[in-house]
Amino acid sequence: MKYKSSKFLLISVAIHLIIGIIGFYFWFGVAPSNHIDSMDAIFTAVEEQKTKRIIPPKRTQIRRETTQNTSQPNLKILTSNQPTSHRGVVSAAEPTPFEPFEKVNLNEGIVTGPASIEITEAPRIQRVVEQPIKKEKKAPERKKSRLVKFIEAQEGPQRIVYCIDLSNSMQNLPERKLKKVVDIIRDSLTFLETHDTFNIVAYSTELVYYQNEFVGVSDSAVDASSAYLANIKTQIHKKGTDHDMLTTLTDISKSSPTIVVLFSDGIPTSISGPDLSLVGDHAKGNGRIFAMGIGMAPDFPGAVMLRQLATVSNGDFWLVDR
Repeated sequence: MKYKSSKFLLISVAIHLIIGIIGFYFWFGVAPSNHIDSMDAIFTAVEEQKTKRIIPPKRTQIRRETTQNTSQPNLKILTSNQPTSHRGVVSAAEPTPFEPFEKVNLNEGIVTGPASIEITEAPRIQRVVEQPIKKEKKAPERKKSRLVKFIEAQEGPQRIVYCIDLSNSMQNLPERKLKKVVDIIRDSLTFLETHDTFNIVAYSTELVYYQNEFVGVSDSAVDASSAYLANIKTQIHKKGTDHDMLTTLTDISKSSPTIVVLFSDGIPTSISGPDLSLVGDHAKGNGRIFAMGIGMAPDFPGAVMLRQLATVSNGDFWLVDR
């Protein structure tokens, strides 16, 4: 009996020990803890959701037509009053009979004609050749001198006197320079209008008028006066005392011109030196004076006199070679 009781005691202790060990691990492994010493956490920055900007097209886009292929059967329409079925097909119990068309006699009202058409002569085909339209080239605009622009700037019909100084003081002027000024005057004649009139005066020992009265503008008159100007030096007699530029203007004023084109060296020959106080008196009655000089400096006494004549008459002064 003693042996059995000790055996049961050992078995009881072993069973309780096993139960205690299992309960210890179960309790501490499953039971929640009421105290938290630390907490692991990772902080990340959340990016804001970007809003996609939709830009409408500048021009209306053309939509292409698309075709969709479906597996549905095509709708068949038959002659029937039956309702459609679940497949979308109209069923018919019996087809509606169709009657044949009435027969039409195509020969009715038509007169029989020849079986063939005979062509005696082949038709002629007229060939039309289109020729390209050629644009006419515009003639280049003629270059206008300062004298022409001055005359065209005046309003209404003009009475123009071309006055050329051929006195002894002009004898030293090179021939090419005299020709240059005369050519400018000849060119200005071709720009005059039909309602304008003109005359030519050359002076040295005498006053030589081209015509006793003003000349009307025409092709023949312009050609004749242009030829006269080309040989203007042959019209002057050089024996005697030269006429003065200022006294010549006084004589020209009797014809009441609207424009006087004066070509000179500006040096009066009847007085010892240029007297600017006399310019206004001699310029009266000559309209606007367009003074021209060549081969002189702007501060030359003759140039000063010519500029003063143009100023007091509301005209213009032009040194041709400057």
